[in-house]
Amino acid sequence: MRYFNATGYDVEGKIKGKEKNPANLSPIVMEVACGMRPKMQVFGNDYNTADGTCIRDYIHVNDLATAHLLAMDYIAEKNADLVVNLGTGKGHSVLEMIAAAESATGRKIHYEITGRREGDPENLVASCDLAYELLRWKAEHSDLETIFKSMAGVYLQD
Repeated sequence: MRYFNATGYDVEGKIKGKEKNPANLSPIVMEVACGMRPKMQVFGNDYNTADGTCIRDYIHVNDLATAHLLAMDYIAEKNADLVVNLGTGKGHSVLEMIAAAESATGRKIHYEITGRREGDPENLVASCDLAYELLRWKAEHSDLETIFKSMAGVYLQD
C-alpha cells in the first residue's frame, strides 16, 4: 500500500505521543502552535497553485489503519497480492494546512516563506479508485479539521 502524506493522531485519543524531530508538515505546524518552535518555513510560494504553495494529499492515520484491516481480509480471502494508493484523492496547499491548524487550535502559526526545495513537485495527489474498487475503502477521517483536532489533543494538552 502506497501512503500519501500520513498525518493526524488517533481520533479517539487513546494513542498519544509527539513525534521526535519531525520532518513532515503537520507535526511541524503543531510544534509552532504549541510553542516548541517559534516559526516554521514554507518552501516556495511561486508554484502554479491557487496560493503559490505546494499541494499534497493528506491521509489520517485512522483511515490508514482501517485500510490495513480491509487489506488483510482481502489478501486472506483472495490469496492475491494487493497494490493500492491510500490517500483522499484531494490535495491541500501548505497555506491551507496552516490555516486549518490555526482554526483548529485557535493559535497563530508563524511562518516565513523561503526558497523552494529542490525536487519538490507542485501537486501530488493520490488516485484512490482501486482501493475503493477492491476494498470498498475510502478516507473518513482525513478532513483538515479532524486531522488538526486529533493532533491538538496531543500537542496542546500540556
